[in-house]
Amino acid sequence: MSEVELRTGGEYTPADKAIADLSRHEHYDKTKLARIRGVAHLPEKPRILELGCSSGGNVIAWQRLGYECVGLEPSSVAIENAHILSLKLGVKVPVEQGSAEQMPFENDQFDFVNANSVIEHVQDIERSIGEVYRVLRPGGIFWFNAASSMCPIQAEIREFPLFGWYPDPIKQRILMWAKIHKPELIGFTSYPAINWFTPWRAREILHRHGFRKIWDRWDLRGEDEGGRLYGGVLRIIRISRLTKIMAEVVVPGCSFAALK
Repeated sequence: MSEVELRTGGEYTPADKAIADLSRHEHYDKTKLARIRGVAHLPEKPRILELGCSSGGNVIAWQRLGYECVGLEPSSVAIENAHILSLKLGVKVPVEQGSAEQMPFENDQFDFVNANSVIEHVQDIERSIGEVYRVLRPGGIFWFNAASSMCPIQAEIREFPLFGWYPDPIKQRILMWAKIHKPELIGFTSYPAINWFTPWRAREILHRHGFRKIWDRWDLRGEDEGGRLYGGVLRIIRISRLTKIMAEVVVPGCSFAALK
């Protein structure tokens, strides 16, 4: 099957786009690990699981940074794109087929599990978080970003103003309706974002599955990542729980790191 015959909408990334995005992924991943190393210990060369890796572009980005990385992806079409990407670049792109709810890995296999815009799409959030915990080594870190119920701005569905603030049951009904009747509103994905997070919901789920410590995005960011204004705003956000909540309302999405 050639690349032009592959489905390119929704959760599938064409190989050429994955190649074009490699530098951006490398920069983001390097920044992410630096942030995590600022609050927790990771081995010098952590073994990484890229959850929901699509066509494997981020798997290659991790490899280019010098880390061993395995991807997990449920879509056979996305895995076919990963094979194309592998041939185009002349590198191995290790991707296993499977779901977050039932991972094909033994216990305690990874130092770091990365889930970029994945967790909001899983069908069973409780099982998925339990599986992440299982495959992480003791002291390992789980990082994810996801859709936020705090901010009215979101990228999961078009033409629904303030959608992030809708009650979760209504969100889910609208997303499942769009999947069948208006797939263009959700980017033709087969897995709409049915899991939305507040800081307290994320922490409650992670703690319930055994994670010992949790950091939000404001804890992780370094004051030296931007200019003087950036550092000043970050210090204000960190003052209290209230200022963090205000920031979550203004800034779309959310992200967390959790220690096993």
